[in-house]
Amino acid sequence: MRYPTSNVLIAVVILLSLLLVLLMEAAGLGAFSPLWVRPIIRVICAANLIVALVGLGSPRSTGWINYLLLSITTYVVASTTPTAALWVIPRTMLVAVRHAFSSLW
Repeated sequence: MRYPTSNVLIAVVILLSLLLVLLMEAAGLGAFSPLWVRPIIRVICAANLIVALVGLGSPRSTGWINYLLLSITTYVVASTTPTAALWVIPRTMLVAVRHAFSSLW
């Protein structure tokens, strides 16, 4: 079986991460019902896990094993991809700080 190259898989991971960031922002702006957010996030995370599993067949399988472990951890903890976590974590912190200090004035 012929596996995709690591470059193609990395591009797919980046696209999934961007899709997840756009989804989070669109939900925050009220673009669609919040009831749809969690199932869609789960599907994107499952797709990310599949990409990591496919990456195990590439020549750089050591890196993909690490990415698979990170993906499983983030799927369980935050339902997001590791790359998108770089966006989600600071965004959540900003919202929390803004909410905490909004009661001061």
